[in-house]
Amino acid sequence: MNRSRPAMRRLLIAGSIAVGTALAMLPVSGAAAGRSGASDPGMLPGTIFVASPPAGATGPDDITRLASPGVDGGRALIWTAYQNGINPDGTPGTPGGPTKSAIAGYDPIDGRLVKTIWVTGKADGLTADPGISRLVVTVNEDENSALYLINARTGEATRFRYDPSPAENDNGGTDSIAIWDGRIVLAHSNPNDTEEVTDYAVDLDRATGIAHLRALFSDDSTALDALTHTTVTLALTDPDTNAVMPDAAPRFAGQLATISQADGQIVFASSGHHDRDLTVLNVTDNVAGNVPPIDGLATATAERGTLFVVDATAGTITALKTDGWPAGTVFVGEPSDNGNPLVGTLNLFTGQITPLSNTFLSPKGLLFVPAADS
Repeated sequence: MNRSRPAMRRLLIAGSIAVGTALAMLPVSGAAAGRSGASDPGMLPGTIFVASPPAGATGPDDITRLASPGVDGGRALIWTAYQNGINPDGTPGTPGGPTKSAIAGYDPIDGRLVKTIWVTGKADGLTADPGISRLVVTVNEDENSALYLINARTGEATRFRYDPSPAENDNGGTDSIAIWDGRIVLAHSNPNDTEEVTDYAVDLDRATGIAHLRALFSDDSTALDALTHTTVTLALTDPDTNAVMPDAAPRFAGQLATISQADGQIVFASSGHHDRDLTVLNVTDNVAGNVPPIDGLATATAERGTLFVVDATAGTITALKTDGWPAGTVFVGEPSDNGNPLVGTLNLFTGQITPLSNTFLSPKGLLFVPAADS
């Protein structure tokens, strides 16, 4: 979920500053804002859940949660993907540099590293498919893209090639993953133009190692504008992040949310298998004229829980307590791409992002875990 197009590139803060800031965040303190936090969220109390990457790993990105029999007593581990400076086409970021990403699983209670599994390529999308008890990973968002199924117990990573290829003219790949209506759905990243596929549904053929792709809708589809209630033609340039809105969401419950990061738009798709209804929400934040490059979205499904935040630059995962916040609160993260890194709440009726007071260097993946499940 780290875009490579020039408009999205920004220099990262120097490593020494990142380390100093990360240490300053341990622990994260502050009073919870409570139910009235929509206009003044304040600071969520929390602590650093993971203070540093596994040996040889850098650049955490996406995050998910999966329990596997025989692993850490069957607890649902918190998993994240470390990209290790690999280029978006899978080549080393530096001459002789890494070509494999680390998929790391942490104990949900104490943050202890339980397991590390390596996959070839730059891991961009990571999610859990409880229906098949596997982690699903996509690699190489810009070109040479592929999909892995990972057995967390054995560490086996099975690679699948795509049919048809998501690349056109040697450009394009896959990124974020959602499990929607029991099916794997992938964001089609780095398109050449605004006429390509936005999302694919995936059928895996394990006998042949092929991931068959079926288009769900396109970057130039027709959608209802969520704010003006008029019909518009989309022109998406950067489909990036996928999520399924839970039943607790105050709007778009059960729908697939696809964030077009460079466009500052979220497209919501209904779950019908034919002629899907699409709604587009234009988002704004606390900086006038800014296009919020959202790269993480999570919805609270209970009034008590933990919001896990991956900070790619600091190399940390922070656990924020959301006790007292209503179920249905939508949290989003903006990385440092536009110079305004933040984690905040998103109003699905206005598109407005209200920042929390918690500070991060470049927040990426978000994960909400209800207290009953922790």
